Amino acid sequence: MLLRPTVFHCFIFFKSCNHFTQRSTHFVSFIEKIMKIISPSIFNRKVEEEDLVSGTFTWRIDNFSKLKKYQHYSEVFVIGGYKWRMLIYAEGNNVDCLSLYLDAAEASTLPYGWNRYTKFKFTLVDQFDTNKSITKDLEHTFTASTVDWGLTSFIPLSELHRHDTGYLVNDVCVVEVEVSVRNGIKILEDQETGELMDFRGLVRIGKNFVPLLEEVCSSYPSLIECQMKRSRTFVQCAFTALGRVLHFLKTTKAKDMNADACQRLQLLWEELEAFKFDLAWLEPHVLSVFGMMKKVGIVNRLKEDVDILENEIKTRRAILADAEAELEVAKRNLAEAEEEYLSKIDMDSELGYPLA
Repeated sequence: MLLRPTVFHCFIFFKSCNHFTQRSTHFVSFIEKIMKIISPSIFNRKVEEEDLVSGTFTWRIDNFSKLKKYQHYSEVFVIGGYKWRMLIYAEGNNVDCLSLYLDAAEASTLPYGWNRYTKFKFTLVDQFDTNKSITKDLEHTFTASTVDWGLTSFIPLSELHRHDTGYLVNDVCVVEVEVSVRNGIKILEDQETGELMDFRGLVRIGKNFVPLLEEVCSSYPSLIECQMKRSRTFVQCAFTALGRVLHFLKTTKAKDMNADACQRLQLLWEELEAFKFDLAWLEPHVLSVFGMMKKVGIVNRLKEDVDILENEIKTRRAILADAEAELEVAKRNLAEAEEEYLSKIDMDSELGYPLA
C-alpha cells in the first residue's frame, strides 16, 4: 500500500527538476512505466492536470418558487470545447434538499466510447453576502452511462428558504458552476477541417486553417509562445479553435450574418476563449461583429414595426371603405325617408289638440 504514493512522489520530484543526468532521466522513464501499470488513473490525471481548461457559468433562476418537482435544465454553455448544462431539482430529487448536477449536453451525439474527466464545483450564491455563498467541489469522469453528476443533497430546503439568508431573494436563485476539463475536443461536428497540414512543426491542423494561422501568428508571436508548454493534443485543439474563428471571419460576409450565423460565431468564440490565448487584438473586432448584429437586429425590428403598421393601415382603410359605403347607403335611406314622410307635413304648423 505504501508503494503507490512513494513511487508517485519520486516521479513528481524528478519530473519537476530542471536538469537531469542520464541516470535520472532513465529513472523517470522507469517510474512512468510503473505508474502507468500500478495506478494509471492517478498517473494520467496528475501529468495532464496542467492542461485543464477552466470556465464558469452563472445561472440566474427567476420565479424559483414556481418550479415544479421535476428537473430543470439551464441553457447549453461551452467550457473547454465541450457542451454542458446545469440540472436542478428545486424541490429535491426524492430528498428534502436542493439537488444540483452537471450534465454533458447532447451526449447522444458523441462518438462511441467517449469519456471526459472533469473537476467542477457548484456555488449557491448568497445574494446578500457572497462570503456566505456555499461551494462544493466534485470530480467525475463523464461517460455515455453517466452523463450527469452532482449532489442530490446540496443544501436542505429549510435552509434554502430561510428569510435571513440570501439564497432566495425576490424569488430569484443564483447558482454557479466552475468546470475544469482536460484537453478540449472538436465540438462542432458539422465543420470539416479537410486535409491536415503541418503547422510550424507543432501540430497538424486543417489545411484551410494553416495560412490564416501563419498570418496571425507572424503578427502576434505570443499565440505560439503561450502554448509551448502545453501537450500536443491541447495545442492541436487550441489552434484548431483559433483556426475556426479566423476561417469564419474570413469566409463569412456581412449579409450572411443572420441569427444562426451569429450564434455559431458565439459558440466558436466561447470555445476559443477556453484555451487562454491573448486575444486582445481580436476581441474588439469580434465584439464589433456582435455589435453589428445588434444594429441589424434593431433595423429588422423597426422593419417589422413598419410592416405591422402598414398592414394595420391597410386593414383600417378597408374598414373605412366599408364604413363609407355604409354611409352612402344611410344617406340614401335618409333622403328617401325625408321625401316620403316629411314632405307631407307642415313643419311650421301647431300641433294643437282636438275639441268636441
